[in-house]
Amino acid sequence: MKRSIFILILLVVSFTSEAKRVQELDYASLQKDYNNMIHNEQYKPFAKPEKQKAKKSVEALINGKVKRKSREQAVYIARHKIAYARLVAEEQWIAAEIEIEQQQAHVFEVAISKTEAEIARHDAEVARMMLIAQQEESQRAKDRADQAEIIAQNSIEQAKLLKLETEAAKRYAQAQAEEADLAKQEAELAIEEADSLRRKLNSIATEQTDKGLMMTLGDFVFDSSKATIKQQAVDNFSKVVEFINTYPDNQVRIEGHTDSSGSNKLNLKLSQLRADAVKALLVQNGILAGQIEAIGMGEDFPIAENTSNAGKAKNRRVEIVILQ
Repeated sequence: MKRSIFILILLVVSFTSEAKRVQELDYASLQKDYNNMIHNEQYKPFAKPEKQKAKKSVEALINGKVKRKSREQAVYIARHKIAYARLVAEEQWIAAEIEIEQQQAHVFEVAISKTEAEIARHDAEVARMMLIAQQEESQRAKDRADQAEIIAQNSIEQAKLLKLETEAAKRYAQAQAEEADLAKQEAELAIEEADSLRRKLNSIATEQTDKGLMMTLGDFVFDSSKATIKQQAVDNFSKVVEFINTYPDNQVRIEGHTDSSGSNKLNLKLSQLRADAVKALLVQNGILAGQIEAIGMGEDFPIAENTSNAGKAKNRRVEIVILQ
């Protein structure tokens, strides 16, 4: 009888020690996730309120302020707050990057406007000088009006000037017609490009891979060397959303890929930004952020040779994988 009690005590002590060890491992893992998030230099200035909430949840667990029966739920909530803070930081960083690019674009627009204004001022000054020259010539002609030879010469000059003005007017009219025709062609090309993009999005097929069911978005979804999704693609993203909604219980992995043009570091950053952009658009369309993982793969996983434009175009892609 005494031996049975002793064995029972040993089992209880062993179980308690094992439970404590598991709890310590969970807390260590949780604290590691939190430290990795707050020490990420790229996202450090962002999502401070969310990081503070995550910090309080982690510290409450580590400092023993959570009741034993609530610890498992508290660990889950703390991990959720860490993940949410990381997601908010990533989103705010992307927004900051976009704002920087917009500011740079504004600087370029201002510089262009200044240049155009300078050209306009120059043209106005030339016109003014020409007008002054014409007025002076007219005055000289008037002064020599009594001389037949000068009158005749003046008539010839005026005829030449009229001819030049007529030719200039014809050239201007032709230039205006060509400009109007070019604008029409550009509008038609824009409409054709929008229709082409819509058709490409609607015709995207899925394929079964080792990773899971995959849909591939080609480089036609993004502007060249940019991570901004084209507006026509944003307006016609329903097929991609329907593809993911078909598997509401599966995790989704978004992988960004580039060709080998440029440095590996820049390609890795661009691929991550494009994957994040697709994720953000999916979240805007009702897909849960926690269901999606966005990863930039850079240039390391080509599906074609990078020695031709056609091969590079195939390598510039975003793959959406329904994980099995």
